[in-house]
Amino acid sequence: GSPLTAGAIPQQPVGTGRRAFELMRDQDRSILFIANGGPESAAAERARRFAAATVGRTRVLTRPTGRLRSVSTLTSMALAFDPDLVYCVDLAVVPVVVGVVSSRKAKLIVDTGDYPSAFFRQIRSGVAKVMAARAMEEVVYRRADAVVVRGIHHSAIMRGHGVRRVAVIPDGVDLEQVTPQTDLALRERHGLHKVLTVGIAGHFTWYERLRGGLGRELVCALSLLRDLPIHVVLIGDGPGLSHLRVLAAELGVSQRLHILGWIPYQHYAQYLSLIDVCVLTQTNDQSSWVRTTGKLPGYMASGRYILASAVGTAQSILPDEMLIPYVGHWDETYPAKLATRLRDLARHP
Repeated sequence: GSPLTAGAIPQQPVGTGRRAFELMRDQDRSILFIANGGPESAAAERARRFAAATVGRTRVLTRPTGRLRSVSTLTSMALAFDPDLVYCVDLAVVPVVVGVVSSRKAKLIVDTGDYPSAFFRQIRSGVAKVMAARAMEEVVYRRADAVVVRGIHHSAIMRGHGVRRVAVIPDGVDLEQVTPQTDLALRERHGLHKVLTVGIAGHFTWYERLRGGLGRELVCALSLLRDLPIHVVLIGDGPGLSHLRVLAAELGVSQRLHILGWIPYQHYAQYLSLIDVCVLTQTNDQSSWVRTTGKLPGYMASGRYILASAVGTAQSILPDEMLIPYVGHWDETYPAKLATRLRDLARHP
């Protein structure tokens, strides 16, 4: 997905959270950023952007492979840095454990765009996993000097859990890098120069208990549009792609499914220009209402037309003609509704 940028530091954090944010402006202080991802991940890019926007001595740590190895390695590096402030990007086991252990004498900020326990309930994970996520959330809520979220819906949920030190810093993109583009040669190279394209850029997951994941609704909708020259373009990687290939073969639409794989960020906007209509589907549940994702600002900055489920931040800022109702935790009728809207767009481009 697209990198996340710092934006403005909030002006009114509450209580000791105010001191935590003030440390990000103090040139005599040291700030450690811990990202829940590798060097090329969106979390790492968000951490680097925040580090660039702060003053003082900073360091960004990204996650190696393997959870236990990551905790051990990053904790040693964090303690050696001896920070005045630890800033964790993502409410996940590795950054939270490292952050809590290495910040005993430092302020702690946790930056999250997700609600892990609600998400695990949504994908029907086991009780133990949900309870572990809930315990991790409570540690953050009680230990962090401030919590940063990406949207107002998440802020309200946090406050409902008794967290008072909450600040909202939305997702964003670098507008010097992500601009509307047209590359006719690239479209022709991929056989997309005479068709309407609809697609997604992101990390493609798959959940066995739901029998679906990112992109399933789009492949299913494509099977309902056999009479129209509409093709699907998927940009990114992830374990869900193999399942989508199988599904496309079963539905007889493989020839109209184009999986382009991971694209370096410097080519992100160029390849996004291959997609005429970008799809952003989130289920209508608590975990999705708090998740803003980097996809939405990336699509907007690239000048793409968007079809999104009427959930969360998309519901708040997109016009009605770009929104599709999503009913419940898992809407089996959504592919048909998406196909209807795509049929309208094909007739009236």
